[in-house]
Amino acid sequence: MSAEPLTTRAAMLAEIRTFVATWFRDGREQGLEDETPLVTSGIVDSAGVLEVVEFLERRFDVRLGDADISLRNCNTLQGLTDLVVRRRAES
Repeated sequence: MSAEPLTTRAAMLAEIRTFVATWFRDGREQGLEDETPLVTSGIVDSAGVLEVVEFLERRFDVRLGDADISLRNCNTLQGLTDLVVRRRAES
């Protein structure tokens, strides 16, 4: 995937949803809502969080530090999207 900028939060959220569904749910997006717990439900394990972080950094051209990798930021699609939006605004 390229690093072209996305213009809307909704488009960014949709792309993150597709990534998570593809890598962790055999492509199934059904039932993967904005606030579906990813880590605490077992959809994404700790190694999977690193895969998601790598995707976010590569796809959205952001740098995420250790402090960014928290349950608050990484447990839902909405949290991941909010994290990317914050980091992009800072750069």
